[in-house]
Amino acid sequence: MAKISIHFPLKGLHIDPDLFEHLEVDPKAIQTLAALFGWDGVARRLLTCSARGSLNAVSPAVCCITNKTTVGAGENITFGDIPITEAMILANSANTGDVWVNVGAAADVDTGWPLHPGDMVKFSINTMADLKIHVVTLGSKVIIVRAG
Repeated sequence: MAKISIHFPLKGLHIDPDLFEHLEVDPKAIQTLAALFGWDGVARRLLTCSARGSLNAVSPAVCCITNKTTVGAGENITFGDIPITEAMILANSANTGDVWVNVGAAADVDTGWPLHPGDMVKFSINTMADLKIHVVTLGSKVIIVRAG
């Protein structure tokens, strides 16, 4: 039998009793645990299903809503390294100018995805640090919904 040599938490998966160092694990159990997780190229993520067993492949639960109001024209909005799975960005319908959104590179006028007042876009990303927003006009508002 294989042994788990270090303690590791499985976020979202409740195991009783807790896993501890040098726990012997049957190879079938290891295969089962591996099947419970998906790999997105960066991190392992726990796969969940409905009460009837259908794999959940829809938007994850929202963890935070952030409202940003620009204090200058041509303002860039960036974020720290916060782990997430999805981000939805909404340009407030009262804005008088566009909002430009990019992933992994700086956003600017004609660089990224344009959001006219009232438009929204949703991306699957692993960290908020990848999200770059450029707001064209003073006093414009952007709403960011994080999931993960």
